[in-house]
Amino acid sequence: MKFGSLEFVWIVLLVPLLVSFYIWGYKRKRFLLDRFIERSLQDRLLGNVSFTKQKIKIATVVVSILFLCLALMRPQWGFHWEEIKRDGVDIIIALDVSKSMLATDVSPNRLERAKREIRDLLKIIQGDRVGLIAFAGTSFLQVPLTLDYGAIQIFLDDLDTDLIPTPGTAIADAINKSVESFDQKDKQSRVLILITDGEDHEGDPIAASEEAKKQSVKIYSIGIGGEEGAPIPDAGGGFKKDSKGEMILTSLDEKSLQKIALNTGGSYVRSVTGDLDLEQIYRDITTKVESKELKSGKRKRFEERFQWPLLVAIFLLMFEILYVDRKKRRSIFPFFIFLFLTINTASASFFSGAEKEAERAYDSGNFDTAITNFLDAKITNPNDSRLKFNLANSYYKKGDYEKAANLFQDSAMYGEKSLSAKSYYNLGNVAYQTGKLQEAVEMYKKTLEINPDDQDAKYNLEFVREEIKRRLEEQKKRQEQQQQEQQQQDKQQGQDKQENGQDNQDNKEQQDKKDQQEDQQEDQQKEQRVGDKEENKGENGSENKKMVMSEEEAKRWLDGLQEDRKKFLKGQMKGKRGYSVEKDW
Repeated sequence: MKFGSLEFVWIVLLVPLLVSFYIWGYKRKRFLLDRFIERSLQDRLLGNVSFTKQKIKIATVVVSILFLCLALMRPQWGFHWEEIKRDGVDIIIALDVSKSMLATDVSPNRLERAKREIRDLLKIIQGDRVGLIAFAGTSFLQVPLTLDYGAIQIFLDDLDTDLIPTPGTAIADAINKSVESFDQKDKQSRVLILITDGEDHEGDPIAASEEAKKQSVKIYSIGIGGEEGAPIPDAGGGFKKDSKGEMILTSLDEKSLQKIALNTGGSYVRSVTGDLDLEQIYRDITTKVESKELKSGKRKRFEERFQWPLLVAIFLLMFEILYVDRKKRRSIFPFFIFLFLTINTASASFFSGAEKEAERAYDSGNFDTAITNFLDAKITNPNDSRLKFNLANSYYKKGDYEKAANLFQDSAMYGEKSLSAKSYYNLGNVAYQTGKLQEAVEMYKKTLEINPDDQDAKYNLEFVREEIKRRLEEQKKRQEQQQQEQQQQDKQQGQDKQENGQDNQDNKEQQDKKDQQEDQQEDQQKEQRVGDKEENKGENGSENKKMVMSEEEAKRWLDGLQEDRKKFLKGQMKGKRGYSVEKDW
């Protein structure tokens, strides 16, 4: 057996004092009785009083108080193994500790103000691993990624401008060192918070940020200081001066820090007054950066047994109230009635153990077990709005948004004021998860109507409004792009039609020209043929006229006619295009 709250063990020391008080009181009472009443008359006057029963009542009170103390110390025996899962983000904080951080344009100075804000950040971080890097002319890993935030605070207190002897501000080296400090086997959920005045004297921080992007590291850069510049205090008194004796001013280089953040998908924050607003940055990180399982395992969970000593204590106290210190007997029927009610109350408290188990399962991330136990606890208290709210949270974590929304509606309508505000807030989260952004806005508004100081609801309301605005702008851009593409498509189709029409016209003109040439050639052929016929006719006519031709003249005539025929055929072959000789002849 072990105890869960040994800090209450000091209450046991009150029991001897109480016993001493009862003994003194009993003796004092007997002394006063002996003083005012004769012994011989005491039995007659106090015959119905039982001093033995008074002692029993006193002993009952003392023992009940002992059991109450035991219940406060939470006795535990028996155990079960519980699976542990922790989800979070790996965050490395790179803090500039160069001499320029001693400038007092931020109270008390830039470095001290940054350290204070980091301490406040460590108070709100839940489940995330955090590392710390200090840099000036070079960088050093002060604390590797850890869940021990106390160790980070110890090293943070020791940071000063004398820690790193190399002067300057090497932002690129700080980014590279941060990337190397992350788990190289797991490139998910990596964030670098860079706090500096931005005056880089070495390296190329823009190129380093691009390399960090390749390694899936988001950089949130915080510029501390002003653009107008501020003098740097000197350890020997006064302010630092250059070789010409002029005062050195350190100013904020915002453009470089903005480029570093934008290259990696992070954001830039300017801090002139010293309010770094790291809480807002952390909310942005938890919203935009997907968490991962950082640590898992099993641990021994001891069963709480405080109910048993508490039950005994209540029983004894009720017995002391109903037990009378009279000699005459009195009915103890009321005592049994109360005993019955007490047992029912105790059994109800045992049933509430299911709720405790559900809460432990919920905290460990085992939402199926949490839902089962919450449903068991809900059997005895079906109208308990708080149980409905917790059961709805379990369904939400599991991803069953429909069941979660129905239960949140019930707890919002019938729960108390604070529970109603929380229910509307979670209804807004459900609406956002299911893509109903306008409904989410309405739920967050109802939350703020009940609790105007709910900062989470204010943040989520603005976030969803920005998301709606962004989506509308994207939709508008898509519509404009579609219209432009349609116009370009219509224009291209018109050009294609015009080009097709021009090609058809050109082809038609070429075909017409070709047909015209062919017609001309055919006309020439006809003319030549007619000429041949007329020539032959003329020759025949002359032959008829002559009627008489010598053999030699006839031979020459025939030879000339054959030669003319060859010339004619030769001219036809050169002029005809696209046909063979066989087709023409």
